[in-house]
Amino acid sequence: MCTGILLLIYILADFTDNMERFRTRFDDPVLQALRFYCSQLPMFLYQILPYTLMMGTMWCLSKLSGTCEITGMMQSGRSLLRLCMPVFLFAVIVSMVYGIFGFHWAPSASLYRQIILKQEQADDDNAAPSLIYRSETYKRIWRVAKPPTIANPGDPLRKLIVEQFDSDSRLVRQYIAEQAVWNKQAATWTFSNVYVREMAPAYERAQDDRYETELVCDFGEKPYQIISPGAGGRIDAMGTSMLYEYIKSGAGSREDRAKKRTEWHVRIAKVFSCLVLVLLAIPSSVTFQRRGTMKGIGIAVVLAAFMLFLYSVFPSLGEAGLIQAWISAWIPNVLYVIISIWLFRKNLAHRSFKEWVQAKIKGES
Repeated sequence: MCTGILLLIYILADFTDNMERFRTRFDDPVLQALRFYCSQLPMFLYQILPYTLMMGTMWCLSKLSGTCEITGMMQSGRSLLRLCMPVFLFAVIVSMVYGIFGFHWAPSASLYRQIILKQEQADDDNAAPSLIYRSETYKRIWRVAKPPTIANPGDPLRKLIVEQFDSDSRLVRQYIAEQAVWNKQAATWTFSNVYVREMAPAYERAQDDRYETELVCDFGEKPYQIISPGAGGRIDAMGTSMLYEYIKSGAGSREDRAKKRTEWHVRIAKVFSCLVLVLLAIPSSVTFQRRGTMKGIGIAVVLAAFMLFLYSVFPSLGEAGLIQAWISAWIPNVLYVIISIWLFRKNLAHRSFKEWVQAKIKGES
């Protein structure tokens, strides 16, 4: 219920912002908008699912706590952790679904959003190349007029020019091809209908041209390395496995690798944030006294909002190289696990937060 309500609010707010774009760009704006938002569901759920899971947990347990159901169950000999075991099991399932969304579906939805709402390039064979990738490692520049989307990196690169440079950054060879296909098993590129132009020693004119219907080259660049700059450099448009392969290849600048390494660790840590927020919600919504649960729920909501802030601050430090990437990703989870354990101990002692503070002021144990 919490997920459905928040998702509906999210979609309505986004549709209000983009309604004019759908009306002016498409002949059937209603159908296109429906198709668009169906494709955006993985991205929306990836953003809200941990917090709606926390809200649903607090709503459920506060209702049970308000009617003394939890008190009755604990009097039968069950601990609070045992009573909440079904909640934890369901949270594990939701975490797995959340991880699947972040692995590929949510990045693909983000890229599709960029294409539909922002991309306005004409399909013209004489237009300037739509993608340029520079490989500092291999001293090559790839100019691709019709690249595939980042969601389908295995599709051929069409109408491309590959320029090879020497150690002095002088052009020594050009490959002008109709298309290029990546062979993952052999780690090679197969160029079709390609002209190979060898440059003269003076590097000012072509010395020799030869034509090949098919040419296999063992170039080290991989499709996702070439295609990702065409997505505007947006990391959120790259799947988790694609981020890992990019980091493993050692391509790109040092700063770019640091950003992608931090993002990869953040995505793994956010999978466990579903469990962490549920762990925070349980002691915040359960009470054993004749008092409302709104204070505990309010504190939990504030802490959840602050978690969003931490997931913005610490990854920025990791991207800047001030702390290790994995540390910057896991600090919010570690901090909130400590807070949740403390809340569990306080709640099991049947003390409210106010009572705990008063006891500390009076020096009670």
